[in-house]
Parts: sequence; C-alpha cells; structure tokens
Amino acid sequence: MLGYYTGNFTGNGVFMSDIGSGASGQLAVTGERKDNGEKLEEKQQAALDLLRIGISVAETARTTGITQQTIYNWLRHDPVFGAAYNRWHDEMEKGAQSRLLMMTEKAMDALEKALEAGNARAALQLLKGMGMFRQREVGPTDPEQVRQTMEIERKKKKIALKRDRESLFMENMKAEAGY
Repeated sequence: MLGYYTGNFTGNGVFMSDIGSGASGQLAVTGERKDNGEKLEEKQQAALDLLRIGISVAETARTTGITQQTIYNWLRHDPVFGAAYNRWHDEMEKGAQSRLLMMTEKAMDALEKALEAGNARAALQLLKGMGMFRQREVGPTDPEQVRQTMEIERKKKKIALKRDRESLFMENMKAEAGY
C-alpha cells in the first residue's frame, strides 16, 4: 500500500470500521507532519481530528466548512492525510485486539460457568469470534529474535514498496508507449 486509505465508506459518510468507535476514538494527535516536515494544512488537521473521534464525513464537512468530496479526495489521493488516518486506524485496531486478548480469561470463565449451567452458546460465540478455536502461532519470546523478526518484516515491506513502484513505473512506460 502506498499510504492512503483504501477502505469503503458507508452511505452516511462513516467508515465501516469506525462504526461504534465512539469515545475510544479520541486518540486524536494534532500537528501531524508531512513527509517533508511541514504540518498538515489547518483544515486537513481539523477534519482528521473530527474523523478520529467518530464524527461522520458529512458532519466533519459542515463543521470545518469544506465539502465532503474534499475530505474523500484527501483520504483517497493525499498520501500524507491518508497515512495519518491509517496510523490512527491501525492504533485503534491494535488497541481493540489487545483488549479482546485481555478478556480471554474472563471469556473462558464465562464459558466454564455456562457449560456448568448447560448454556454455552454466548461464551462459545465470543471465543469463536476471538479466534480461540484456531491454532495460533506464538511469536518468538527472545528479544533478539523479536528484533530480528521486526527487521525482516521492515525489509519485506521496503522490498514490496520498491516492487510496487517498479511495477507502476513499467505500467506507465507501457501506457506511454501505447501498449
């Protein structure tokens, strides 16, 4: 991915994955910086802050005095704005996953109680939704191995980005040559 939002919008201007984010979405960090060290434009930052707290695109547009289309364009075509939104989105998803993992023991207790009471449906659904019934590979426990794994993943992403850029370059060359 080249650092822009590629997800889907609902008809009411809310991202599908944002529904229900509510107050937990108040992770807004002002002053996002562009790659060259400049800050996002004031209206971009204001729009990003509102989107981060779960305000719809329509309401964000009304509040900031810009059009919905401008916000959609920033999300789809402005790599810096899209990257800032994606960073927040990634943090939210990781936080939610961490909370679910912390609830595993409670879910297991609930499952045990439900089984003892003869009704395990709700607990089983929760555990299934958490992925507890599929085999999960546990990562390395040695800090040096974790460091090496992280470095390998970083290099893989860098190679994939380079490959994507080269592919795009070749496609552009073919298009310009009339192929």
